Amino acid sequence: MRSEIFNIANGDRPDVANVAILITDGIPTREVDQLPGEVRRLKNSGVKIVGVGVTAAVSECVTTLIYLISLFTDNQT
Repeated sequence: MRSEIFNIANGDRPDVANVAILITDGIPTREVDQLPGEVRRLKNSGVKIVGVGVTAAVSECVTTLIYLISLFTDNQT
């Protein structure tokens, strides 16, 4: 996402805030080992992450969702 979406060649506008909306059931299934590093790189580049839990058992995924969107937090997420 960081290198494909948030770049000028693909329409990123430097004067507009970058926001990623993370829609999740709280269970990562792809590139799980890369997730913490990618979240850190996104946040370090100024991208704000908004998390949305979608599951019948939201309470079960809250811990994972909070972890994903708060990694390396700047206390503004």
